Amino acid sequence: MTIMTLADLQKRIYQNKVNRGFNVTDIGKEIVLMTEELGELAKAYKNSDKKPAREISNKEEIIDAIGDLMVYCIGLCEMLGISSGDVLAKIVNSNENRTHTGQM
Repeated sequence: MTIMTLADLQKRIYQNKVNRGFNVTDIGKEIVLMTEELGELAKAYKNSDKKPAREISNKEEIIDAIGDLMVYCIGLCEMLGISSGDVLAKIVNSNENRTHTGQM
């Protein structure tokens, strides 16, 4: 597998959307689709054996749902004309300096 930069992946994800006639303008539609994918991730977890993350029974199904969410997030960045790498760096920096309770 060829290693690509996040910026290259972002462009590739967007171009795939264009090539396949998928939405590239309606942010609300993307959010709805992302919500559906998040639901698939929740369903995959619900159907798992609930073991610790590295031991969970249906890891491939969970990984697939995570990948779909990532594609939507990165594609949305390209739709907005922003760098997904910059978005990630900003939130990582913010999280490192913010107080979290760790509670749900």
